Amino acid sequence: MPLIKTEVVVGEVTTQVLVVSDTIKFCTPVFKLVEERTDVSITDCRVCDGKVIFNGELQKNIIYKAPPTGCDCREGPVVYHELVLPFAGFVEVPGALPGDRCQVESAGVRDLCNFFIPLTRDEKGFITCAQQKTVVDVTLKVVRVEQLDVAVVGPVVDPCNPCRP
Repeated sequence: MPLIKTEVVVGEVTTQVLVVSDTIKFCTPVFKLVEERTDVSITDCRVCDGKVIFNGELQKNIIYKAPPTGCDCREGPVVYHELVLPFAGFVEVPGALPGDRCQVESAGVRDLCNFFIPLTRDEKGFITCAQQKTVVDVTLKVVRVEQLDVAVVGPVVDPCNPCRP
């Protein structure tokens, strides 16, 4: 019976990790938040007995308006503050064994699970310190290389002599 080697899925799981920043101190106070851009990457993924342990980074760019420059026109520069927040987690994957391979299916942030929390303000009410809380969704797949028997339907053809069954 012919044999093939192929990757077989042991399990696929999704988990969530809460990533919380330390206090963010803004060199330029925040007049108004414009946008937050996030990028998530899984930097390491290891399979052990029944579990997958992973590390990742959440890169966040907080884009905001600085306070007006002093004239009556209410103009001010747009600036950004970049954060790189490491995180780690683990998930249970029944049947996973050391030597299996981990694949990252997806890692990202849902819009409603991303919070910018002002902590302190200056005398004019502009934000000088804040904290970031973000829920990161991670989907991982564990695969294992297995040798499988392949059923052959019909006569087996000799590759050296295709005219003879």
